[in-house]
Amino acid sequence: MARDPILVVIFLRGGADGLALVSPTSDPDFIAARPEALRVLRAGDAAGRSIRQSIADVDFRFHPAAAPLSELYDAGDLSLIHAAGLPEATRSHFDAEARIERGIFGTGQPPGDPSGWIGRWLQSAAPGGPMPALAVGAMRPASLIGADAAVAESLADLVLGQGHWLSDLLRARLAAGFGDHGPLAEPVQALLGLSDLVRNRFWSPSDNAMRAYAQAGAYPEGNPVSGPLMTVAQSIKEDLGLRVATVDVPGWDTHAGQAGQFDGLVGILSQALMAFWRDLGPLQQDVSVVVMSEFGRRLRSNTAGGTDHGRGNVMMVLGPQARGGRMIGAWPGLANEALEEGADLAVVTDFRQVLAELLTGHMRLGDPLSVFPGLEAQPLGLWG
Repeated sequence: MARDPILVVIFLRGGADGLALVSPTSDPDFIAARPEALRVLRAGDAAGRSIRQSIADVDFRFHPAAAPLSELYDAGDLSLIHAAGLPEATRSHFDAEARIERGIFGTGQPPGDPSGWIGRWLQSAAPGGPMPALAVGAMRPASLIGADAAVAESLADLVLGQGHWLSDLLRARLAAGFGDHGPLAEPVQALLGLSDLVRNRFWSPSDNAMRAYAQAGAYPEGNPVSGPLMTVAQSIKEDLGLRVATVDVPGWDTHAGQAGQFDGLVGILSQALMAFWRDLGPLQQDVSVVVMSEFGRRLRSNTAGGTDHGRGNVMMVLGPQARGGRMIGAWPGLANEALEEGADLAVVTDFRQVLAELLTGHMRLGDPLSVFPGLEAQPLGLWG
């Protein structure tokens, strides 16, 4: 039986250094701009993994801690879009995140519309099922504004009362108290229905806890991204009607001492993502993952051994439905005249083009303007 397509959005909060993650190692301007500790090398024990590509006469390599990403790329499951980002410049985390998660700019912005791009897709697609959207974490990201979404760090968080002896009483009072309460009645009933479903399917009354999730393969222990991605995998495999999930990975604001921090962050992300992908097994055919950040880092390092807020960045799309194993888009280069404001990797691919192609190519969206009003679609070739 065919399943509906699913999109997983991983947001690297803080502005990940795309020039270090997917690095133009042979570019003389890159070599001149950074010390060796903040570059990916082409030789030696710490050399990066080479990337086959045809967009530029540059030796691009994955960061050495991103070996799992390199494996996914070589297997034809991962695509890279470099020099992508916001069409409007800002180096404020909060402003950039808000603009990306809303996804509306200029004349396309309806007055007073606070919705996010995923929220608009959910409104357009109107998927059924008990849990069409899940934000894994403590908060709902702005991209989901405009549509109902479950917010939880694990499926156990969705069980009302967590098995407490008062939980049935609480459920009854909520059902009675909001039954005729106008606009609140429907979301409260949806909440209660989801809680009942999760409890009945996964809760062990004898242990007063969730039954253990039998993942296909081990996730790296102590990895803070393992738990959230395991929750997404479980939601997909248990067929809860999930169509879109969001996962935030914080900590990428590397102004000082970047080398050690970045190694750890890349390793955490890469290893957990590979474990998640293996856990899905044959369900990989139904899932696409996009990894993005609010902006990249400056070309030139600072005096604190880090990099400051920049502009262009790399986006990654994982999924066998796309034509993977390629870098797509365009590479502007790092010569001074090609930099934005003489400091940053220029943005040549509007991030919305990538998301729009994901939604039309994978999520079966008919009209990308319903999600990104004002966007002039320019297909990148991810599909087809």
